[in-house]
Amino acid sequence: MVELNHRDRTIKVKMVYYGPALGGKTTNLQILHQRAEPSRRGEMISVNSAQDRTILFDLLPLKTPGFRGFDIRLQILAVPGQAMYAATRRLVLKGADSLVFVANSALDRWEENLQSFREMTQNLISHHLEPSQMPLVLQYNKRDLPQVLEVEALDRGLNARKTDALPAVAIRGEGVLETFIAALALTVQDLANRYAILDVKEGLPARQWAERTVRELFGTTALSFEPSPPSPRPASTPTPGRRPGPAVPAPPASPPQSIGGPAAGGRSTHTVVRVAPPAPPEEAGRTAGTTPEKRAGELAETYAEASAQLGAAMAEIRDERDRLRRSHQDLREAMEGARQILLGTPLETALEPVLACMARIAETTHAAFWVPQPGQPLRCAALLGLSADPILSSPAAVRAVIEQAGRGAQPKLVFASDNPDLGRALQAGDPPFVAVLGVPFRTPGGLQGLAVFHYGPDTARPGAGALEHLAEIPRALSAALELVATLQTVKAAERALELALAGSASIQGLEDLVRSVEELRDRLGEIRNKPDAPPWFVEQFTRLAPALRSALGDGRSLLAFSRGEIQRDSVFIEDLLAELHTPDVVSELDPRAETVSADSTLLRVALRAMADELRARAGGNTAALAIHTRADAERVRVSLRLQDPLPEGQQAQVTNAGLGLGLARRIAELHGGAFDEAPAELAVTLPAG
Repeated sequence: MVELNHRDRTIKVKMVYYGPALGGKTTNLQILHQRAEPSRRGEMISVNSAQDRTILFDLLPLKTPGFRGFDIRLQILAVPGQAMYAATRRLVLKGADSLVFVANSALDRWEENLQSFREMTQNLISHHLEPSQMPLVLQYNKRDLPQVLEVEALDRGLNARKTDALPAVAIRGEGVLETFIAALALTVQDLANRYAILDVKEGLPARQWAERTVRELFGTTALSFEPSPPSPRPASTPTPGRRPGPAVPAPPASPPQSIGGPAAGGRSTHTVVRVAPPAPPEEAGRTAGTTPEKRAGELAETYAEASAQLGAAMAEIRDERDRLRRSHQDLREAMEGARQILLGTPLETALEPVLACMARIAETTHAAFWVPQPGQPLRCAALLGLSADPILSSPAAVRAVIEQAGRGAQPKLVFASDNPDLGRALQAGDPPFVAVLGVPFRTPGGLQGLAVFHYGPDTARPGAGALEHLAEIPRALSAALELVATLQTVKAAERALELALAGSASIQGLEDLVRSVEELRDRLGEIRNKPDAPPWFVEQFTRLAPALRSALGDGRSLLAFSRGEIQRDSVFIEDLLAELHTPDVVSELDPRAETVSADSTLLRVALRAMADELRARAGGNTAALAIHTRADAERVRVSLRLQDPLPEGQQAQVTNAGLGLGLARRIAELHGGAFDEAPAELAVTLPAG
């Protein structure tokens, strides 16, 4: 019976391969498992006898996107065909949602096919399942044998319902995927008829969906290959007319292993549990007070039930183990993205692997990462599966997403039906979408970014577990995004400094800038002092702290200058001139000119403006300069001159319209000094420190 989980948005479907012994049921499952995409399959569990024949079941879990945002989880089982395991076959059919009957086409196996089909019908009835209503596909396997029944003859005996019947040679892969497609289409159509939450029209759409799903799972809709040589098996007496058991096609995903953990050298995706079969009836009769047949039946029933429960428990434990491993790796990806951002990697490059990782968790292939820009619209820093984000082309649609998904701290789904502007934007996408999931990246300073994942009408929505996991990723990355924004603010502040000195910034704006940098410094310091602060954050904060202090000092100097004031400190002349010392500059410094009482930020601006002005007059940015200092008890004079004098009569080429010299003159006046100008020399006189 189908299990529908609204919380995790999953539908668990049980598909059973039934048929006579040695008909090829296990071969079908082995091929499906080996050829499926590793990320879309679970671990295959086989319970075999000592002769490697299936005595209980082969459990093959597969995952595929469903409808209306639900993820379909396929639990595919093959029953044992040997006569002594009738109780196991009856048990495995319990709760089945669809059937594949694998018939042996060999001429001498006709009666076995009929007997197995009749038994399957009786077992369905015993579980209160209506055989005529159960989705059923027939596979006529082993069509490569020299003597086989005609398809028409098989149809007359087995296909009274006129359902899909496909020829196959399973050991070569022929007909395996075709059978699976037909069974999947009938299964999904039946689910849609029973559950309104699955919206599938009759016939063709279900078939198209099944073919598309199989192509995504296996990369193709048909297989054909040469089988590998059969593995050696313990000697046994062959049955006349019966072919040895099917070989597993190459290449295998990994060697099977017994319970007890992965074999050395890698993790196995196929676990084989080998057990001895139940005692024959005559041996059981010697040790029991009841009839041999009853004793054997009770033992088989109990053994089958316990083994089925064991297999299900093993599958659940492995799913949980794999989920925890993936979660750990996802967080490592996010931390690596944060490290790359802090190392200076462009945001687009650093965010791409993180966005791809989050898209896998969100179970979609279309995503974008938005980052805010001060005073400007959001910009797209990374894309996955899209040439452009259709939402960003509509400011109203962006507002709808931000209002619903960007204000909290938890991921939130926003549907096209929630807002007309958003609906139009999503429908304009290629392909069109019906919903988006927003994952906010927030810090105490506000929204640092928003990961947006797009969903089509048939794309499964993430369940509660996936949403909880997605909410963990921003915790590892938000601080790095805020640091990047901080560095951009610092750089912007440095650029704004010179513009503000020229009158381009207001006092109020400068006060806001300084206050923002102070608050940011304090907030980052609080995070650094937390006991659980990541080591990389502490390291990067230590490296960034000097830049923050420098930016804060520059901002304060800027505020003072805007008010016609200066902040005086004792400044070393050599430190003041350090950034001017290049290979084309020579210095002649008076030993008595050691310090001045001044604002170092403003003086550096003045000296840089003087140097730029002289080089402009010389007609090049590489003109050689000479720096001279002279000092007396109260004054220090710093002069910059061209090493090569200007030709007589040449006019100075002023490229900045006197702006730089105006700044230098104003700075000198605020310090109580003087500014001197000559065609090839500029000088500023300052109070001694």
